[in-house]
Amino acid sequence: MGKVEHIDNRFSLIGDGQVLVDIGDPLNLGEIKKQPATPIKKEEGGGDDIAPWGEDNDFPQRVISVVESSTEIAPLLDWQARAMQGREVIAVQRVYDDSSGKFVERAINDEEIDDFLQDTTTKRYMRESSIDFFYFWNPFPELIKNIKGDKIAYIGTQDASFCRWSKQNKAGIIEKCYVNANWPDAKASDKETIVYPVIDPYSTERIETVRQSKEQRWIYPISYPSPGKVYYQLAKWHGFIVAGWAEIARSIPQAKKSMMKRVLSAKYVVRIPINYWPAVYPDWPKLSNDEKLTKKKLLLENINDQLTGSENAGKTIMNEFGKDPINNQDIPAWEIKEIESTQKSGEHLEDSREASEHLMRAVGVDPTLVGDGPGKKMGGGSGSDKRVAFNIYVALLQAYRDVILEPLYFIAEYNGWRKKYKGLKFKTVEVELQTLDQGSTAKETAN
Repeated sequence: MGKVEHIDNRFSLIGDGQVLVDIGDPLNLGEIKKQPATPIKKEEGGGDDIAPWGEDNDFPQRVISVVESSTEIAPLLDWQARAMQGREVIAVQRVYDDSSGKFVERAINDEEIDDFLQDTTTKRYMRESSIDFFYFWNPFPELIKNIKGDKIAYIGTQDASFCRWSKQNKAGIIEKCYVNANWPDAKASDKETIVYPVIDPYSTERIETVRQSKEQRWIYPISYPSPGKVYYQLAKWHGFIVAGWAEIARSIPQAKKSMMKRVLSAKYVVRIPINYWPAVYPDWPKLSNDEKLTKKKLLLENINDQLTGSENAGKTIMNEFGKDPINNQDIPAWEIKEIESTQKSGEHLEDSREASEHLMRAVGVDPTLVGDGPGKKMGGGSGSDKRVAFNIYVALLQAYRDVILEPLYFIAEYNGWRKKYKGLKFKTVEVELQTLDQGSTAKETAN
């Protein structure tokens, strides 16, 4: 005799796997294990100088794990990073125009500055730091002096997930950055750990400190501030992880895959109305959830016994029909349909869409720019919507770009560029989207 196979608290297979029964309880996604609400400072014994990134010093590794298990997070963060980079970074001079009574910006034609900005290492810095910025809010730019020590000749970035700050000294200054690919198991004393001195961005003597030091390589700390964080800032979208939405989004495809593998052999689905149970069991409202589930499973066992076994061949499901003695209304009958009509219902699509919308809000990207999320609504917005949304997004990028460009201003001061060109600024050139009546050629703008 066949047994009842309980797929979860909602769906079960009976009748040798040919009948799928929906007893009404929502799909149980399981207990969500939350990540720590914030990477916190954790004082450790043993004199280790490292300020842990997260309670177990593995917060970046946890973030990467979440991103790699998602079909949406990585593309959204990549989209933001590419938008941040624009086409290129140029140097301009901010000067006052007497005729208009306004400050204007004029491009600087300087071979040394242009060569530095157009160098592949600088472009690589923009690309890698933009990725680390949107993943973690904490890029780790590396600056290298030339042999003479009078110029900064290189800007790059260390992978943020490999970096850890030293604990602050008595003056509240971070003096070292430890780089190792083996966190959280690495230690400051490991031979694989590379130790960099750190520039104090708040010091008024930062230029002379670096110039007079014999150290050739430095880390310049940049980040976008988040309240209450000492060493590592918390990216705005990390709340998507903390609140459990990342786990929900990841559970949905797993549940759908498991469901599909186990119900493809079923020929029929039976749906039992939710108000069937209190009509049949007068004490239903007083029962606990476990007691209700037990009664439902017992009923399934009885039905399965009627359907399976050689002596029951040819039998059908017994569907009792009667009157509710309290309200004198018909007790809703069970609904029996062929399985083909139910597999197209889009189970969990709304759950998936809700998780996607929370992610869009968390990362701060208008859905019209990257396409609507999964679900039944697949519209991506009109061309006008996209153009307006993109212009708004770009207009708000400047605060983030200021973070990424900050080391360039340090370099400009160190190399004497700012003294040579008063009002020197670094601007990002990007494409401004045009309407059809303005022609097919895009217009370049600097922001």
